[in-house]
Amino acid sequence: MPPFGPDLHRWVAETSLPNLYAICAALILAAWLIYWIGRDLWRWAWRRRHGVFFHPFQSRIRHSWRRFAYVHLPKGMACLDIPKYRQALLLAVMLAANIFGLRFRTQSWTQAQKRAGSLAVINLIPLCSGVSFGLPADLLHVDRQMLAWFHRWVGRICVLHSILHGSLLVSIARTTTLASPRYVVPIAVGCALILVIPVTCAAVRRRHMQFAMKCHYLLATTSIGALFYHLVERQSSYRWYLIGAVCLWLFISATVCLMAIWDQKPWKPPRNEVTMNSVSNFLWLDITIPLNRAIHPGQYVQLWMPRASFRAFFQLPIFHIAFWEDGPTQRTVRMVAEPRLGLTRKLYHDALQSPSKQPVTVLGPYGHPLSFHRFGTILFVVEDIGFFRALSYIDKLVEASRKREVMVRKLEVIWKRRVGSDGVFLSLTYTGESRNRFC
Repeated sequence: MPPFGPDLHRWVAETSLPNLYAICAALILAAWLIYWIGRDLWRWAWRRRHGVFFHPFQSRIRHSWRRFAYVHLPKGMACLDIPKYRQALLLAVMLAANIFGLRFRTQSWTQAQKRAGSLAVINLIPLCSGVSFGLPADLLHVDRQMLAWFHRWVGRICVLHSILHGSLLVSIARTTTLASPRYVVPIAVGCALILVIPVTCAAVRRRHMQFAMKCHYLLATTSIGALFYHLVERQSSYRWYLIGAVCLWLFISATVCLMAIWDQKPWKPPRNEVTMNSVSNFLWLDITIPLNRAIHPGQYVQLWMPRASFRAFFQLPIFHIAFWEDGPTQRTVRMVAEPRLGLTRKLYHDALQSPSKQPVTVLGPYGHPLSFHRFGTILFVVEDIGFFRALSYIDKLVEASRKREVMVRKLEVIWKRRVGSDGVFLSLTYTGESRNRFC
């Protein structure tokens, strides 16, 4: 049998560095997925055998590292979209890997500029995460906000590579005209990718979330279509990476939709509907899901309500679960939303006139709950609508404490509720020897 080492060394030497970059990233992602899938299977087998929940792989080293990684950085770093140490460490690794892939084994600056175009196409692959971050975040066992942050920074790195690759046009413009489609199309790709950054910045997303998302999808579709034309016209082998990225987006989106359809079975009566009411300046929504669909505290769902309005047909708003009740055949889930500009305000005003119902398709629930089983005293500090996001935790912790299933013996909630221009503070305290009380 021939030795494996020389063959591997020869293969690495003959493979281009962008391809090695893509292979290494795919191997890391595959190892991460295999670890979490194996961990979940072990937990499931342990519960089936012993009938109790077990938290494996926990150590003081891990928890001390997590305490460091979740510390917030100064406010100036948060303005740069780097709020915590774990984001800073991950961004440093991403930048180092891209710089290494850009500059290693290059003999000239022109070669690095050409390689930047290849890396830009490869970095498009992790951006194709489907119509929702919920399923990819659950599979990777990361928070949805963390995956969205990773998505934004990979996109920014992709834009930087595109700008560097587009700088080749500066030398070309000295000798030839740029009016031909051979050069106009890549310029359009670069402009579309650059415009994605300002329309998805934090200030725009806070005030005009749906407008930012529509512009994001429009610019992304334009850039991918023009980029595919450019790669085919150049007969580049990296067009297969782009085709793979589009297929990945279609596969994840189809999986999300098929899971929702299989859970709800719209071909069987009764059809799934959402009931909406307006109470205390909040929009209350009730949906039903099958009993076999597990729900955990802190999870959220995305609702597709195409009959609510024309704009609602293109939206998947997120609603956090406040609490739920199990019936004989189905589980009733209640959610609370604050009416803001856009779809929630329209639904709120419609519900003010009379309680309304809408046909709905439910995506989820998604999210991994936080673990409070090791703590004896827990303090929640919430504001306005944030109380209902913590309500599912509060309900389950109180119930588990009464059954002596967790170590929690004291739970206190400080809730600031805005009334006009003023804020009213409410405090709720629960102990093992007393009932709930408002102070």
